[in-house]
Amino acid sequence: MSGSIFLLSGEELTLPQAEIKALLETYAPTVKLELFSSRVISSTLEDPVIIEKIAERAAFCRFGGLLLQNTERIQDLSVDFSPAIIGPGKTFVASSESVDRELVGELGGAIKEKIQAKVSLEDPDCVFQVEKVDRGFVLGVSSNGFKKFSWRTRRPRARKFFLPSAIYPKLACALVNLSRVKEGDYFLDPFCGTGSLLIESSRMGMHTVGVDLTRWIARGSLLNLKGLSMDFEGIFHCDSTWHHLPIQGMDGISTDVPYGRASSTRGKDTETIIREFTDAAAEVLADPMRSKYCVIMHPSHVNFSFDGSAFELKERHFIYVHRNLTRAISILRRKER
Repeated sequence: MSGSIFLLSGEELTLPQAEIKALLETYAPTVKLELFSSRVISSTLEDPVIIEKIAERAAFCRFGGLLLQNTERIQDLSVDFSPAIIGPGKTFVASSESVDRELVGELGGAIKEKIQAKVSLEDPDCVFQVEKVDRGFVLGVSSNGFKKFSWRTRRPRARKFFLPSAIYPKLACALVNLSRVKEGDYFLDPFCGTGSLLIESSRMGMHTVGVDLTRWIARGSLLNLKGLSMDFEGIFHCDSTWHHLPIQGMDGISTDVPYGRASSTRGKDTETIIREFTDAAAEVLADPMRSKYCVIMHPSHVNFSFDGSAFELKERHFIYVHRNLTRAISILRRKER
């Protein structure tokens, strides 16, 4: 067996699958995908460096690694993997979110005997992940240990500047990933607010640019980025619905458009803001010969058309917030010229 597998988090959303697909499209656009179950995606990607990069970036991914086996019986998973997967002196653990703990323990014992490695439950060098899927079981391995989560240190209330509308880092990270930008690319959030998306894009190595209509909010975003020691290109105080923004050469855009009483819209409704911004966004994105993406989060009741626009709607995902608000995430692709 060859390729890779990614274990998604357990939210009942279409967003986790969309995020992994977007990252695979970003780093390895020619690979083929297969859905083993609602939480396990397989691909033909075999480069461990890129696999680890995708797993590290993905907000809604619990594990990413090389695919070792896919069998009908869990007892068969201990047969064909190579001892060369982890070198001498390394530690490992067998882990699962869908298989009985006793069976996982038996698999771990078989792996230990096969590769003569020590078990470390807290901080292993290598993780063997076994999961039940629609047609049996899959076994994957990551040589990067457990995936580390650090959302808490970047939560909105821990920053120097806070607004109630601030997006939490996990969702902000996913929104950046959906825009299909990678390290070294130029990323724009045209309604940056407290800087949630800018913090995540900067953390992932993008050239980060933010815009906000309100001067004191733009300054607050700047304060948050500096407070977390993030590198960025600049925060601009201007109106992103202008036809000609003073920004060019962006590789991807992602944003949460302003709405509600807590946001400054200067009297414009959300539909008008989106329509006017997308007219400007096509000129902001670099390289008109390549498809580029603009990701917009907005209330689900807001409808907008792209007839005659430079963009086409690629996909849309929904997040329930409370009974009066469901967010939609519209992923727009700029048409090639």
